[in-house]
Amino acid sequence: MGVQDSERPLPLYSKLIDDPACGGAIDEFVVGVAERVDHLQDADSKGDLVELERLASALALDARSVGFDLLADVARSVQAACRDGSKKPAHDGVVAVTDLACRIRLGHRGAMS
Repeated sequence: MGVQDSERPLPLYSKLIDDPACGGAIDEFVVGVAERVDHLQDADSKGDLVELERLASALALDARSVGFDLLADVARSVQAACRDGSKKPAHDGVVAVTDLACRIRLGHRGAMS
């Protein structure tokens, strides 16, 4: 395995991917996740912990409902950091959410091929 292979992010899939009843909800979530991350990043860059907490809470609920538990857990950590007034951990969580969202998009594109 080359250096480039080890640096390539691994796709992240919903645990509900094999449930045909969830396909539409997963698709809708994945299509919208980049915009949601943009809003999280905007709130983070403004230092608006109230808005960031609200956005992270909504993302956590929606991510869990479509089987992206890891994203939900990280979004919950952002929410908790905001509630505690901890800007650095909240920011670090937004960075992690951004990475996971990219991996989710990779997984979704791979599933569509």
